[in-house]
Formats: sequence, C-alpha cells, structure tokens
Amino acid sequence: MKRKSTIILSGLLAFSMAFSMTACGSGNSASETTAAAPAEASADGGAGSGEASGIAEEYHWTAAMTVAETTVNYKIVEKFKELIEDRSGGKITIDMYTGGQLGGDNEMFTSCRDGSIDIITSMSSGLVDFVPEEAVFDLPNLFPDIETMRAVLQGDFMTTMNEYNKAGGFMVLGYSDAGFRQLSSNKAVRTIDDFSGLKLRTMNNKYHMAYWEALGASPLPMDFNEVYMGLSQNTIDGQENPYMNIVGNSFQEVQDYIVETNHLGHIIFVAMNNDLYESLPENVRTLVDECMAEAIEYGNSEADASIEADKQTCIDAGCEIITLSADDLATMQEKAAGVYDMVRADLGDELVDEVLAAVEAAKE
Repeated sequence: MKRKSTIILSGLLAFSMAFSMTACGSGNSASETTAAAPAEASADGGAGSGEASGIAEEYHWTAAMTVAETTVNYKIVEKFKELIEDRSGGKITIDMYTGGQLGGDNEMFTSCRDGSIDIITSMSSGLVDFVPEEAVFDLPNLFPDIETMRAVLQGDFMTTMNEYNKAGGFMVLGYSDAGFRQLSSNKAVRTIDDFSGLKLRTMNNKYHMAYWEALGASPLPMDFNEVYMGLSQNTIDGQENPYMNIVGNSFQEVQDYIVETNHLGHIIFVAMNNDLYESLPENVRTLVDECMAEAIEYGNSEADASIEADKQTCIDAGCEIITLSADDLATMQEKAAGVYDMVRADLGDELVDEVLAAVEAAKE
C-alpha cells in the first residue's frame, strides 16, 4: 500500500460579492458602456465582423463557476467565449470568474437566477435546490455507458428539462459531462460486501446518501474543501467523484484504490439567466445556441481525453484500479430501487418514466 502524503497544501482566496460584481460590470441587457473593442471587419465583411453578425448592440456578460481552469466546465465556457466573441465581431464579450470568486454554488445559483450573474456552470446535482426536477439525474446507475448518457443529454428529453429550468429562472444552454463518478477508497472494494461500513464522504444530497446506505456504506456529508484532510487523516475512508475531480484535488495522493462504480453520470450544465436569454433579439439567441452547441461538442472530446489522462495519473501515483463484476454491478442497481422510489415520490412518475424511456431509446 502506498505511503500517504502528510503534507496538506491549501490556499485561501476570498473576494466579496460586492467587489466582484463592481469589477465585472455585469448586466442583463445591452451594455450602456463601451465593451471590448470589436474585432476589425475583414475586407469582405466576413463572419468575424460585427456588421456581418447583424448584432446592433453591445453585450458584456459575466460567467462564474466554483471550479478551476483545469475542469471540463471551464473549457466549455472558455470555448463558448472564444466563439461568440469572434462571431459577434466583438459585440459580445464575456468575463470569466473561476474558483468561487463570485461565491459558492448556492450564492452563484441565486445570483444567476436573480440576474446579477449572467452565465454559470456547475453540475446537475448542485441545481436540485433550485430546480428539484434536476434530481432525475441523481437516479443511480441510470446510464449504462457514456454514449447513452450523451445521447440523452443532447436529445429531446432536454426540451422537457428546460421547461423546469426556466421555471426556476435558468435557461440551460447545454449539458455535457465529465464521464462517470467513481469511488476512491483506502479500503479495497472488490465485491458488493466490501461496501459494508465504508465511511464515505458524499454531497449533502438525500438521494446520494440513500444510495450508499442501501449498499451498506456509511455516507458522511462534508464540505468539499475538507475532503483531502479527511482522507489523509483517515476520518473518512473514501469519497466519490469523477476522475477529473479526483486528480484536480490530488486525492490520488491519499487514496489507495479507485473503484470504477460508474454509479452516476457527472453531468455538467451551462446556464444563462432566463430573463436575459428571453430578452435577447432572435439573432443573438441563435448565435448563443450555435456557439454553445459547438462548445459542448468540444467539451465532450476534452472530457474523453481528460478521463484517460487522469486515470493514468492515478495509476502512476500507485492507485489500484478495481473493476467490479457484472453481477456486483447488477446487484448495485437492484439495491438502488429505493432511491428510484424516493425520486418518483418527489417528482412524480411521469418525469421518471420519461427519462427511462429516453435512456432506452438512446440504447437502440
């Protein structure tokens, strides 16, 4: 078993919301101030010119996230920024704030819903407090593989989801993923019985906790910034996250095993304040949609490369990668039945049946 790192590196970066918002100059309508200078039009009035884009006014938007620049979330928003600034001829500009500079998830979601932040990116589970129907993606073992998950996330089911998102104040511009969430642990989990008594950090999400309890583990909600220390001091045995977050937070330094449970898709979304989106002229909305579709496709390809690279980083750090048997994975799905009942009780049968049908259709 590899030596645990006893050195805890931590950093503290705090910005007050008031200062941040003054600095970013966010607005929910066309900016009254001069935005970044538009790119010069080409001699033939090409797509990079403001005139060719047909956008008459200038827009200056703020994009916020709690994650770092190494994440798929960041790469999607960065690509979106690059595309829309170029294709609008500089008429649309975006300032990006990473690492929770404009607040944690709840603050960020509230600010986007209320209109003081224009664009946000996070994971679907974090949005449940604002859009309860997003809990449909907390159904364990919902997707058999990444291809099926992506087919659902790009399919007609998203039209249904956005009706709920809009009611909550958000227009989700696109869904992507960072693959599946996996279990990392200092105890070897090779069969379903090995989950018994495992002290596991989870999000403060009742569906997630109910799932791990059904498997016999002991889920313990904990602030994410405390997880590294908890693992290194054996306060907890493990945690669950996609490879992106395992490596991004150096958990491979203080964990011995990665168990490929594939229990939940780590679903990423990018959302805009819905009132802002609805107020945009049709040509601007079209440009937003087109640029985000390309950014999501780019994000998916980045996710695939990231998963393989991060998995290798874990191996190089001395982690053993454990693959569970098909029988154990089937048993995990059977034990998840209670969580499906919880989600049905909270959201109704219609939405759950609709996502299950979308999954089945995507398999064909």
